[in-house]
Amino acid sequence: MMLRTAVLLVCLAALPAASAPEASPERARVIAAELPRLRTDFAAAPLVELGPEGALSREYLRRIRAYLPYIQSNMKDWGPEPGARYHKRDGSQEHDVRQNASVAFGLALLAGYSADQKSPAVQQSLADAKAIVRYLAVTHKANFLPTGGGTQWGDHWQSALWCAIAGNAAWNVWDSLDDETRLMAARMIEHEADRFNQRPPDDGEWADTKAEENGWNSHIMSLASAMFPRHPHAALWRERAIVYMMNSFSTKADHTDGTIVDGRPVRERVTTVCIHDDYTLENHRRVHPDYMGTISLVLRNALFFRLAGQPVPGAACHHVKDCFTVLQQLTSPDGAYFYVNGQDWWPHRHDGPLIVGGLMATVLADPAGAFMEARALDSFRKMHSRFKDGRACNPNEYNYANVEEEMIARYGEMYLAHRLYGNGPRPLSHAAFSEANAGSRLFDAGGFVIHRSPGSFCSFAWVNGAMGLIYPAGDTWFTSPDTRSMTGSISAAGVKDTAPQLIEKSVRLLPGKDGKRTQGFAFAGRFNRLEGKARQDLAYVALPGGTALYIEQWMALQDLSVSSLATGSFAVMNENASPIVPNRRTLRTASGSIIVKGESEEPAKRQVWDTPWVTIDNRLAVITEAGAKMAFDERHKYERSRLDQMLSPIYREGIGAKSAGELFASGAAAFVPNPKRFKGEALDVRRLDGGVVAVRFSDGVAVVNFGAQSAAVDAFGVRARLSPLEILIESP
Repeated sequence: MMLRTAVLLVCLAALPAASAPEASPERARVIAAELPRLRTDFAAAPLVELGPEGALSREYLRRIRAYLPYIQSNMKDWGPEPGARYHKRDGSQEHDVRQNASVAFGLALLAGYSADQKSPAVQQSLADAKAIVRYLAVTHKANFLPTGGGTQWGDHWQSALWCAIAGNAAWNVWDSLDDETRLMAARMIEHEADRFNQRPPDDGEWADTKAEENGWNSHIMSLASAMFPRHPHAALWRERAIVYMMNSFSTKADHTDGTIVDGRPVRERVTTVCIHDDYTLENHRRVHPDYMGTISLVLRNALFFRLAGQPVPGAACHHVKDCFTVLQQLTSPDGAYFYVNGQDWWPHRHDGPLIVGGLMATVLADPAGAFMEARALDSFRKMHSRFKDGRACNPNEYNYANVEEEMIARYGEMYLAHRLYGNGPRPLSHAAFSEANAGSRLFDAGGFVIHRSPGSFCSFAWVNGAMGLIYPAGDTWFTSPDTRSMTGSISAAGVKDTAPQLIEKSVRLLPGKDGKRTQGFAFAGRFNRLEGKARQDLAYVALPGGTALYIEQWMALQDLSVSSLATGSFAVMNENASPIVPNRRTLRTASGSIIVKGESEEPAKRQVWDTPWVTIDNRLAVITEAGAKMAFDERHKYERSRLDQMLSPIYREGIGAKSAGELFASGAAAFVPNPKRFKGEALDVRRLDGGVVAVRFSDGVAVVNFGAQSAAVDAFGVRARLSPLEILIESP
């Protein structure tokens, strides 16, 4: 049974030490005129009695409580308003408001649902939740005071989200708020919700999806309609929430879909296209799992309606299962995402699979979601164990200012989800999750292909740049999703090393032996490099057992002077994050073993080795041809919220002047995950006439035709005729 916060004593610590200025006459007039609305328009729906505590809900509340030392170290009195406090930052922008709202929400749940209601920690949590709510309410544009930054907040492209979080915090301590704070909070919610009464949802599919913006905007309308059912706009807000949810993960096909959702055909409400037909999406100019994971935004609306005892609109699940099917294929066994198109945020984003998986498990009873939630929780347990104040991350591990506050909000949302829906289904086992997502899949609209096997995750992406990845055992603390993975770097006089731009491609899935499940992929393509002055032809093959093979050749399209190239590149994480990873890697080459430090005061440097192979922690063997050189770029400082080091098994120096039309380099590399039986053998590479390259390796033979014409092949016992960009694979 919920322990109502009304019985708690108000902690005097929430009051400022000095007296605040008197309220303006206009403020007094507005408050007096609108206070009666607390009994009508702003009569908040009582929160339903939550279900029983379970193991997961208790764990989430425990983790919020563990954050109290961090929260208390950042709490500050706010002098302009009696009873108001703020957390960390006082201002009107995202990094100010959003984190304050998130902390208030976490504290409100801790105050409302902790068993030890009379403990000082819980009473202080209640006092601080109320104080932050008052600060956020009074500084909103619907109300009376500017923030310390000199302006009020609100009417911002993201402020509907901030307001929904703050409003949810207010709702969960509503019985303990004074009437003036209630009124200001209600005016704040009303103001932000009314912004969308007529405004159409945003539309955008390519490069910058509007799925997330429509999703978070739907929050404020969902909250307002659920929290204030007697408001004259309540029915309109619910309808507009449905419209925004339907337009969050909208496809072209929705525009002709007659399926009835919430009383109307899909086509009558959908006016946008925000995701691709294959249920992938782009944001920040890349296919981005973090933003595919914003299906959690529409699912979170279910919590608002459930808290009010109202039916959850079907729109809260529009294309959610479709997108989740893709997303779980991009989720690692450690509860993080595989960033097939690179990651501009921090790489260890276990928060995405946590909230997506958790909401899928609770709201939609999905056992794969329960697996993702459990694995992400366990990864966060290890991350939290490094700090005594509740934090999960070192500042050098993220590039968003309020990571910890976001985790407080995620834990709060999952606490409510489990109290409202229960523990959810039994999670899939690791083996069952791996089996469900094994095989290969081509996402042509998204511009990438993947292969999952027990030994590795492999991918290649050819839109928004080009990159290939291999994760041994799916370990996201081992592989770094560098945007130049495989495609590497090249240096030429007077020319920039621009990102690869696709000219043409050929990609196919490899059939499995059982004829049912695909067991790998073969990609070949041509890419412009060096501002269009050179062409990189490459092939990337993922084989059934988890091995990946990279083959390339280079051609000058204009006269060039090339100094070096480093390709077939693999970026390995080497981070200072014990007990997760040890801040060192052990590399073994044909010449012996090398211990490479992670974070240290050592300068960055490039090592060049005469070796045809190297192993990394006995987790990955990288193999090239005899007589080749490899380069290893050591970095010892965190950059872009990660510390990674680059191995390039195809390394050439002093290439020199090349004429237009001249082939000037070629090479191959194999990547073998978990190489228990690796004996140190090199690849056998043959360059044939017509731009054909043949490679013999432990798993067989691969031949690719990089030429412009079909070509006859006779190499390593393989005889065939290959079309341009065709790849032939022969297994022993």
